[in-house]
Amino acid sequence: MSPEWLGERVARLAFSHYVALSLLLEARRAVRSLEKANLSDGPLPLEGGHLGRSLVKLLELSEPSLDALETRVCDLLDELELWVRNPRQRPEPTFISFASVIPKLGEDLSGWSARMTSIAFRSFIDEFENLQPAHREVICDAIKHPHKRLTVHIAHKRDAVTDFKTSSDERIVLLHDLRSIDLEEVLQTESEFELLAAELFLLRLHEANATFHCPMFDPEKLHDIKDLEYRLSDQYRKEVLRCVREILPVLSAPEISRIVVSDAPLRRRLRDYLQKGLQLQKEEQRYTPDDLISDTSPEASIVLGALLNRRSQKAVEIIAQFQQSTQPGKDRAADPFYKVGGWVDNNLYGCLFHLFAGLPRRANILYAGFERYCRLASPNLRFFQELCHTALLLAFQRQSADRLEGQLRVDPEKQAIAAKQVSEALFQDILELGSHGARLLEIANRLGRVFEAFNRRRSQSEAEINHFSIDQADQQDLSPVSKELIREAKVWSVLYEEKDTKNKSDYDVSQSDLVLNRIYTPRFNISYRKRKKITLRAGEVDVIFLHSSAQFELLLKTLVEPDDTNRPQTSDKLF
Repeated sequence: MSPEWLGERVARLAFSHYVALSLLLEARRAVRSLEKANLSDGPLPLEGGHLGRSLVKLLELSEPSLDALETRVCDLLDELELWVRNPRQRPEPTFISFASVIPKLGEDLSGWSARMTSIAFRSFIDEFENLQPAHREVICDAIKHPHKRLTVHIAHKRDAVTDFKTSSDERIVLLHDLRSIDLEEVLQTESEFELLAAELFLLRLHEANATFHCPMFDPEKLHDIKDLEYRLSDQYRKEVLRCVREILPVLSAPEISRIVVSDAPLRRRLRDYLQKGLQLQKEEQRYTPDDLISDTSPEASIVLGALLNRRSQKAVEIIAQFQQSTQPGKDRAADPFYKVGGWVDNNLYGCLFHLFAGLPRRANILYAGFERYCRLASPNLRFFQELCHTALLLAFQRQSADRLEGQLRVDPEKQAIAAKQVSEALFQDILELGSHGARLLEIANRLGRVFEAFNRRRSQSEAEINHFSIDQADQQDLSPVSKELIREAKVWSVLYEEKDTKNKSDYDVSQSDLVLNRIYTPRFNISYRKRKKITLRAGEVDVIFLHSSAQFELLLKTLVEPDDTNRPQTSDKLF
């Protein structure tokens, strides 16, 4: 029904006609559902009611009944489809407006029962951003001029629609004409997303006849507003999350540290990490890596690797503090390694990601666990479902759920493999996102390589870099094409824009951060935690977003100055 095909005026009328017929059909189904519903005040018989003369005449109904309405609307939809496909061979339909015909139906229904006097319809228009501009204006007209029997709601991707123009010069004004609810922002609240994700996970297990122990979880309570208070209670939340955490267990950073010193390949990786630091400090004759690996304080040994690889640190002093820290019975309240805000707090995760990045064939268990799956997926429940589905398939080798015996539990290593597989698949799916998919894929790959290069630095002086900002003072120099690509990346959730909550300086006027979607972090073996960022100039953003591979490689060398003797290698392969 594009203006190019039908003409602008006719396209508007035809679209409103189509919406009217579709909503009439949905309204008929809603009334039938009401009749069959188990209502608290008893049955609500409606089939005997008669439609008003206006609606009967407008739609040319054979009789004033809902059945006649349904039959006629189906016929009109068929006629409309034939005409749209053959506008020059078929007669033009007599158009009706959904903004007037739906309120007429509401007025008629309100007189059928005393319990229906206040009846009103709420129309939900999904994927509003995909409508033609002329069609959006038709919807905005109904929002701008509501009726007591009809309220129109729209849903669209964040940042996808910036102009809410009506068919006149008026525009929809927030608060005056509608209220905006940002579902992504609501779901980005960690506790809310975790509970919703846990309920969805248990619901899918229930539907597959899988066995799990959570007496407080009842699938029937997920669909009624009266059960919200029960579902939001502390006890319910505690029990549901406990159950899911037992199925998708997480290993803490200290537990993973103990695995590092006990697992042969990871221990060799740690030994090499320490050896490079000793060589940098010219202390390899005095100490050996094995002298610096503590089975009782593995976190300190791992972080020590980063400290030794920093030219600003003095090896003798650091190793002395390490030796004191690993003494039995040492009070850690003032320990530079273990105190709150100490070296372990600030560097352990970054060092673990660095160690695992050096073993690309090894499953990175830093991505395993229910909470970490939530961090990777939030606010996208589809991503969360895909992570869980893949993990269950890997863990139980595609067995039917009702054949599984014992406690349902997915090993962290299987979870980590699933995270990598899902991340790779969704990364390649960027290609299909809108008209700029190929460009967005290249941008995501380049940003991932920048963060990957930072992660491969042995010093980890700026640990867990995985997002960036553009200095506000420099944004005016950003090219229009880059601005458009940033908008597209936000629309398709390749990038998220989040408020900068960590900047404490008065002179840096950056107001927001651009975060690569965390679901892509396993592909690059980088941290999913929002810890550190880089601030880019407009020209650097243009190079990443627009320029050639050769220019990007030069920029990468400039951005990530290696503090190692060898240049960090990054995975430059896109496919």
